[in-house]
Amino acid sequence: MKPVRISFLWKLGLAYLALLVAALVGVYFCVGHIFRASTILLATPLTQINHDLANVRRNLWEISFVVFVVGIVITLLVSRQFVTRVRHLEEFSRHVANGDFRPLPQEPRQDELGDLTTALNDTAAHLGATIRSLTEERNRSAAILRSMVEGIAVVDARERITFCNEALAKIWDVSFAGIEGKSAIDVIRQPDILQLIRQALAGGEGLHGEISFGSAHPRSFSVTVAPVPSLDGGMAGSKSQANSGPFGAVIVLHEITDIRRLEQMRKDFVANVSHELRTPLTAIQGFAETLLAGALDDQQNNRHFVEIIRNHAARLARLTDDLLKLSRIEAGKLEMDFQPMDLGALIDAAVGAAGDAASHKQISLTCASLPHNLPRVRGDADLLREVLRNLLDNAIQYTSPGGRIEVSAAANESFTVVTVADTGIGIPRADQPRIFERFYRVDAARSREVGGTGLGLAIAKHIVEGHGGQIWVESTVGEGSTFHFSIPLAG
Repeated sequence: MKPVRISFLWKLGLAYLALLVAALVGVYFCVGHIFRASTILLATPLTQINHDLANVRRNLWEISFVVFVVGIVITLLVSRQFVTRVRHLEEFSRHVANGDFRPLPQEPRQDELGDLTTALNDTAAHLGATIRSLTEERNRSAAILRSMVEGIAVVDARERITFCNEALAKIWDVSFAGIEGKSAIDVIRQPDILQLIRQALAGGEGLHGEISFGSAHPRSFSVTVAPVPSLDGGMAGSKSQANSGPFGAVIVLHEITDIRRLEQMRKDFVANVSHELRTPLTAIQGFAETLLAGALDDQQNNRHFVEIIRNHAARLARLTDDLLKLSRIEAGKLEMDFQPMDLGALIDAAVGAAGDAASHKQISLTCASLPHNLPRVRGDADLLREVLRNLLDNAIQYTSPGGRIEVSAAANESFTVVTVADTGIGIPRADQPRIFERFYRVDAARSREVGGTGLGLAIAKHIVEGHGGQIWVESTVGEGSTFHFSIPLAG
């Protein structure tokens, strides 16, 4: 057992109290002995004795009073000092409760209060370090959650949002500043998610769902809702709370719009490829069977049938080549030989190569006077020639006889922009954002009739973007279309 250490003032006070008690006891026994004695021998008069006894009593009472007063003063001083030190400890406790962990001054006296002060300082230092660590961890976790692209929110047992990140506010198009503290139903306007939240608050686990909303640009989200101990009451993770206490819920929204779009593109691609291959294969098979059934001897039609088979086989070959080329481009395996080149000469050559097809349809194909000082561009001549060929082929296919096609180019500080304008049937505004997709056709029947594969514009888009440029279209139905693509200038 640890011995108790007593301060000097305490020892002095106890000494005075002991002296007072001894004096009182001595007086009591002396006087009592005198008065209880059966025989008193007196050699002086009785009045003198009484007078002396009175003086003794008065002196004893005066001494006792002085000793008592001194003892009371010492006791008050000791008590005041003790109370002051205790009040310092009490004030220190209140400061710790308010988050102020500054230590108390070290006690000069090595007594029990000094030991208590040292223990409280050590406890406050440890508690302060623990709280700083927890605060840093909380701030780190909050920063991570707020910076995530997934929408995250935490609701309490009353379905009020206690935490959310900016991604969630953007998803629901609400102000991030005032979202915390609102009811979940005021922010998350989706009955399916609210139902999952209520199931989680009831103790359900492993809750998943998928929602889609938006009409012009629909968005899809994977939703996960999990129950968590609420911050409103109870010890987190306690057994009683786990059984019957209130729960909160955490909601995570992960956008899967691109995944669903890619899945739909994959399905469309498989369906389109199957359809594109089925049409020429069916024609080839049908006419081959017709020839085998006896049409080989039909001198008037057998050559025509063979030409049809050859045309469809050539279409299959073009489709296969375009698919392979597009696959290499999208996989990043198409090699591009970037060299400074004269884009004006390339345009003249492409227009000349498409002249026969335009003349056959009685279409005017012209090349506007290109600037003589058109700067050189950095690109792959063969691939850029293919871009021009695809744009010119489309313009010829969708321009009626008697129409016009004009090719021009202009340069700015960074790019040269090539323009192919026609007076064809035009493209509806709703279809314009999708015409660069694989197999997308505004007029599918007409495209197949002229032998198009539906991949030309998709290939052109990938080639131009691979050069660091852009391709876009401006079109009005019944008036024609204007395609532009930009190529960076040579350094």
